[in-house]
Amino acid sequence: MDTDTNKRSSERHMTMGLMSTVSDGKAAYLGVVEDISATGVCVSQVPAVFDDTAEQCFTVLKGPSRDFKVILHPCWARATNRGMYKVIGFRIEEPSESWERFVEKVTAETAPFNVMESSAEVEM
Repeated sequence: MDTDTNKRSSERHMTMGLMSTVSDGKAAYLGVVEDISATGVCVSQVPAVFDDTAEQCFTVLKGPSRDFKVILHPCWARATNRGMYKVIGFRIEEPSESWERFVEKVTAETAPFNVMESSAEVEM
């Protein structure tokens, strides 16, 4: 696995209020979404037991107004909190148009909290 976090193909945008339940195929863990792009996410506070060498992972990205179920591929991982947790950069497999629109809303000049005002929806 590549440990270089600077090889990103899409611009990353900081987020607030997004949580992620991410699975390595063995178990599911809660993490905090640190940043997003049209093609990837960075998730922190993932327990160290998470298998970041898994070829394919699954997640539900939980926002206040919308949830997205996506397939992920780990690109890099870094231990944090004295090895208790990991920060993991993931590439999203085939991002949906609704995900791309969500990223555009978050990154618009207006405050990112504006995307949280619509009614709850789930992207399958």
